[in-house]
Amino acid sequence: MAKHVPLQMLMVTLTDGRRGLFIGVPLIEQHEAQHSTEVEEIWFSDVRELSNQLTLEQLLEMVREQNCRCGKRVN
Repeated sequence: MAKHVPLQMLMVTLTDGRRGLFIGVPLIEQHEAQHSTEVEEIWFSDVRELSNQLTLEQLLEMVREQNCRCGKRVN
């Protein structure tokens, strides 16, 4: 049986009309959608070249590693 992975897309449009599409693990779970929250910080990683052999599972693990602040100092 196939493993299902939750993904969420975020579309950002700049004032000059350029757009960026970001795909990753959900920021807001469906059951939390009714609760009010605010954006505290926006952070972009470096652009990385990825192998076309990379699996979705490997990609999500890379995202988790970059997103984890465990033991890392935040400015």
